[in-house]
Amino acid sequence: MKMLVSYSTLGYPDKDNYLKFVKGLVDSGSDILEIGLLPKYAKYDGPVIRRSYKEVSKWLKDVWSLLEETRRAVDVPLVILTYLEDWASSLPELLDRMKDIGIDGVLFPDLLIDYVDEYERYVKEIKSHGIKAVIFTSPSVPDPLIHKVSTLSDIFLYFGVRPTTGVPLPVGVDSLITRVRTLVKNKLVVGFGLSDVNDMVKAVKAGADGVAIGTVYIEEIERNGVNSAISLAKKFRAILDGA
Repeated sequence: MKMLVSYSTLGYPDKDNYLKFVKGLVDSGSDILEIGLLPKYAKYDGPVIRRSYKEVSKWLKDVWSLLEETRRAVDVPLVILTYLEDWASSLPELLDRMKDIGIDGVLFPDLLIDYVDEYERYVKEIKSHGIKAVIFTSPSVPDPLIHKVSTLSDIFLYFGVRPTTGVPLPVGVDSLITRVRTLVKNKLVVGFGLSDVNDMVKAVKAGADGVAIGTVYIEEIERNGVNSAISLAKKFRAILDGA
C-alpha cells in the first residue's frame, strides 16, 4: 500500500480545529502525520505554509503541550518538521523533549542544504536520542549523496520535487522520480509542492512509495474549512489505493 504522509502546521487554524484536523487526517487514511513546528524563518516553505505559521504565531505560546495533545489524539507515527538552524545549539534538549512526548521522527529541510558538511554527525545525534532521522533531499542534491543518505534515512527518504512547498516548477514529476528511484535504497516519499492529482498518480507510477501532502490542505482550510480539507485526505487515500 502506498503511504499517505499528511502535513499540518501545529495549531493551525486554531487549537480545536487543529486537533479535529489531525484526527480527521488519520481517520481518512493518513499513514504518517508530519507536524510543522513554528520556525523563526521558514525559508524553504512556500507562501501558503508561511501564512499558516504567521496565524499560529499570534496565539500559540506552549508548543509542547499541544504536541502532547497531538500525540494523545492520534495513533500513527508523528514526524516533526522544523529547521535545524533554530535548534542546532540546543539539539539534545529538543530531541529529549520530543522523545518524552512520544514523537517518532524529525525532519530538518535545511540539513542537506545548510549543514551538508555535518549532516552525518547530526543524523547520528538524532538517532542516539531514540528519534528517527527522516532526511529531506531534492533534485539539486548530487546523485551520490542522494544514494548515500537514502540508506541513513529512517522510515522513508523524503524527496522534494519543487524548490519550496506549493511553488510549481515546469519539470515532469515522473521523469524526476524515475531517475531518483534508481538511487534510493529505501522507501521513497515524494512531496514539497506535490499538489496536483495527476502529479500524485505520475509519482507513484514512476516508483514512489508514497506522497506527502501539505499546501493543498492549508489552502482548502483557508477556503472552505477543516471538514473540506479532511475530505481531500479521503480523496487522496482513494487515489493512492487506486494507483
